[in-house]
Amino acid sequence: MEISTKRLLLRDYGPGDLDAVHAFASDPVVCAFAEWGPNTPQETAVFLEECAAEQLAAPRETWTLAVAWGGSVIGSVALMTGESDLVHGPREAEIGYVLRRDAWGNGYAAEAAEALLAWAGAHLGITRVVATCRPENTGSVRVLEKIGMRQVDHLRDHKRIDGKARDSRVFAGLLPVGEPAGTSAG
Repeated sequence: MEISTKRLLLRDYGPGDLDAVHAFASDPVVCAFAEWGPNTPQETAVFLEECAAEQLAAPRETWTLAVAWGGSVIGSVALMTGESDLVHGPREAEIGYVLRRDAWGNGYAAEAAEALLAWAGAHLGITRVVATCRPENTGSVRVLEKIGMRQVDHLRDHKRIDGKARDSRVFAGLLPVGEPAGTSAG
């Protein structure tokens, strides 16, 4: 699967992506607010194996895509449609993203998320999206607000990160069903 935007290519991960993924997945600053990482090389390899399995699942419920800019993988964006503590129906999904540190502050996360959500609305009929982030992750809060999501809840001790219970801000938004101009999927 591929989705093109003005500056980015979102695509399924492949076998040649290990080094690029490990560059951001092993960075403790990048992983500071995540439930995973910093990854060992083996953990990154397992992540890519899981992505390959997602691609073959029928029906597919998770799309974890490489975010590429200028031919280089700079991060990931993922859409999960299976029911969870935040996703309650077939027209709902959860989104997440991560970028390597030198790609922060350029609008890539918002561009990738918007493109994946537009695809989800047009191809999966998704009408509502949710996301979580740690309260102190101001960069992620800005991305979620930029793509039109609003905080709907604050969950105490929601995630375990580095062995500590951490709060989550829960964001939600409604999607228009359709594909915005400038975005193409293949």
